[in-house]
Amino acid sequence: MVTAAKCFAEEGFPVLMTGFDKYGKGETGLQFVHQLQQAIPKGDAVILPLPYTPGGGILNAPYSEKQILLETVFRLADRAKVICGGMLPMEDERYFDYYDEPMMLRNADVTAEAALLMAGEKMEGCLGGASLLVVGYGRIGKRLAAKARALGCNVTVAARKESDHALIRICGHHAIGFDKLEEAVSKAGAVCNTVPAEVFSERILQKIPAGVPLIDLAGSIVGEKVIRASGLPGKYAPETAGLILAESLKRIFKREGLL
Repeated sequence: MVTAAKCFAEEGFPVLMTGFDKYGKGETGLQFVHQLQQAIPKGDAVILPLPYTPGGGILNAPYSEKQILLETVFRLADRAKVICGGMLPMEDERYFDYYDEPMMLRNADVTAEAALLMAGEKMEGCLGGASLLVVGYGRIGKRLAAKARALGCNVTVAARKESDHALIRICGHHAIGFDKLEEAVSKAGAVCNTVPAEVFSERILQKIPAGVPLIDLAGSIVGEKVIRASGLPGKYAPETAGLILAESLKRIFKREGLL
């Protein structure tokens, strides 16, 4: 969020930051304001986090000293020209979800790179020549498989659709169905899950050899062996993630006549 704000500040736009009481860093061109009522009403564009809320009617603001009610944010932003947020439940003439398809694809690429880095750190050998099992073939699964193959991994992808199996094979990977997971995990040097549904039973988890990293990018695996890896773009490459966010916001602002 700070990197995205700096992008706009460097282009000459006044930027107010609120909800960052515990951030603790000075940033050139950004004005940090502790009181919501002194910052939000002054914004032509109000930019909320990704995701905009963890639930419970609270703004996703880990750097704030106190909880911020979404009701308060929306009330103070009543006169803003646009209100942007990640995974907003509503979109109309003023509310826009910046987590669009181009941003999802860019984030998937960063996520895949971060996941492979995590796998390499946990493995006893090199990624090159290792057997990598990718579970799921959505945005992240596609980038994971492609990047792993470029590094010299022997890539197996588990997917449900036969059409995905065809594409997986065209891309030079080995394709299996979820019914073959038990056998596949027993032979893998690393496992990366991208499926939000629960496809890893306790029986399958027990087949994963000791020392083989199981990286869960979807938050759907329950077990002791799992390495939980959510929100990787912001954690692994915050500057890149901020630039991607700024690009998405600029598309909205240009479309709405703010730029």
